Amino acid sequence: MNYFEHQVRARRHTVLLLLLMGAAILSLVIVISGVLILILHVPEGQPLNQSDEELLHYVFLSVVAVVLLGSLYKNDELRAGGKWIAERLGGRLISLEPQNLEERQLLNVVEEIAIASGAAVPAVYVLDEASINAFAAGLTPEDAVIGVTRGALALLSREELQGVIAHEFSHIYNGDMRLNTRLTAVVHGLLLLGLIGELIMRAIPHRAVPNLSSSDSTASDSCVSDRAPTLIDKIMNAFRVIVVAGFALWVLGYAGTFFGNLIKSAVSRKREFLADASAVQFTRNPQSIAGALKKIGGLAQGSQLQAVHAREYSHLYFAAGAKTAMATHPPLDVRIKRIDPDWDGQFPVVEFPQDFVAPNTDFQPGSNSSVEAQAR
Repeated sequence: MNYFEHQVRARRHTVLLLLLMGAAILSLVIVISGVLILILHVPEGQPLNQSDEELLHYVFLSVVAVVLLGSLYKNDELRAGGKWIAERLGGRLISLEPQNLEERQLLNVVEEIAIASGAAVPAVYVLDEASINAFAAGLTPEDAVIGVTRGALALLSREELQGVIAHEFSHIYNGDMRLNTRLTAVVHGLLLLGLIGELIMRAIPHRAVPNLSSSDSTASDSCVSDRAPTLIDKIMNAFRVIVVAGFALWVLGYAGTFFGNLIKSAVSRKREFLADASAVQFTRNPQSIAGALKKIGGLAQGSQLQAVHAREYSHLYFAAGAKTAMATHPPLDVRIKRIDPDWDGQFPVVEFPQDFVAPNTDFQPGSNSSVEAQAR
């Protein structure tokens, strides 16, 4: 693929992301408008009055503004490059002269695949995780990083490690890394509305919410029509608006999570098959990446990451790193069958070295078992 083909693909990716973002914003506006209409008790069949229409108009502008500002804010953070994401996941930068033999081997493999793919050698990070996983992050090849878990270093052979690293280089080479990093910013904007609503609901005193619909409140409302509203009346009305807005945004948070996962799933799943095929092309050894995928299936920890922000970057990983409602990766058995059609469907027994100390997990070496192939 030449430079101009890369440009065409990048433009297509950008258009796709903008279309998905626009569809998600429109869906969020519909959801929050429906919630507000229900809260305002608009009778069935009765058209909205002018004030209701103005409210929905402001809702549309507010949703668009918050999503765009949230995405721009996250995008500004991501300009620091892949190292920012690696550090958010608890990654540790490997020095150019590591004392650890496993880390030395990892650097050698990264350099080999960089030569094979014609790419620059990225910075390499190690994640203190017992699972088998890896990722590539960044906006350009110059600020790209590759992260690998300690579990992968301890359990994968050199050939299998080559397959994993080649897969990540494919994401860098094909422009998937940039798209996935931009996608992080888009999803952050969608989730920001729900976060604001959650903060509002937490800030409201629990005892105050029921009083909004109490008989005392109703009685006082009937008296307000006979007199000018007092300062207390204005404060209570403002408080009601805040509660309604907070509840609507809180509900919207679930919708934002849904659409965020939907976008990540739609963008990521097909790219994984291409990256697997490219890994075979770079290594000229289908068993390298197939072996790594099989070991993930046979490991109790699998590819799951325990880092606090693991779910936010679930679409960046070599294999599914966090449990989400919508899978960001194809099932393991499907990926393996595409690479190794003769696979018997059995995952191997995976054993940690006796001196391996599993971090951030209750999993202990020796608690492994053979697992039959399942869609994961």
